[in-house]
This record gives sequence, structure tokens and C-alpha cells, in this order.
Amino acid sequence: MNLNEIIQTYYEYFNKEKLPYIKCANCGYVFYYPRGICPKCLSKKLSIMESKGEGEIYSETKFVNERGQVVIVGLIKLEEGFIVYANILTDRLENVSINRKVKVEFKEAIKGQKFPFFTTIS
Repeated sequence: MNLNEIIQTYYEYFNKEKLPYIKCANCGYVFYYPRGICPKCLSKKLSIMESKGEGEIYSETKFVNERGQVVIVGLIKLEEGFIVYANILTDRLENVSINRKVKVEFKEAIKGQKFPFFTTIS
């Protein structure tokens, strides 16, 4: 599977509200961002897997955008062992902190195409 096929497969997963990740069949390394080779061992033996979509906030940054809205982005460490850089959605800023449990939620960010966001749980 080449990189364009992997990216297209990711988009299909997103529209089905499923979070994909890649596992290297050679070394077992797991990663999220679409790549045609394993960043650890450079193998092309890759499989696209489906995450449960749950993890915890590894780091977070809050800032105010040009419209005066608070935007939160962060690194999310998923239960399967890979890390995602994503927006964190919340109605209460105090609910967003390091180690807080989160789950994936999908929103249509571009017409006809959903993308993953994360919300806090518990």
C-alpha cells in the first residue's frame, strides 16, 4: 500500500467515525500519521488497525484565536500506544489537563469529510 492509498483509507475510516493507526509487521511499532514506511525500522510491511479511540492527554496548549475563541490542542496518548496531535473540545476549560481521560469524536471539518477531535470523559 502506497502513501496515497493509506491517506485515502484514513479518510474512509474517519467518515465511518473510526480512528485508524498503523502497526509495523516487522518490528511492531505503532504510529498514527500516514506514512509509507515504518519510522522505526523502515519496513514497508504495514497494517492499518482500528483504535478504540480512548486515551489520555499527554500535553495541552490553550490559546485564543482571532475571533476571541479559546482553542485547545494537545498530544493524546491512545491506549494502543501511539500519540495523536489533535484539538480537544470542551465546554469547561478546567476539565482539560494532563493525564485526563479522553475519547475520540468525529466532526465534519471539510464538506463531506470528518476528522477526529477529542473530548474529556469521566
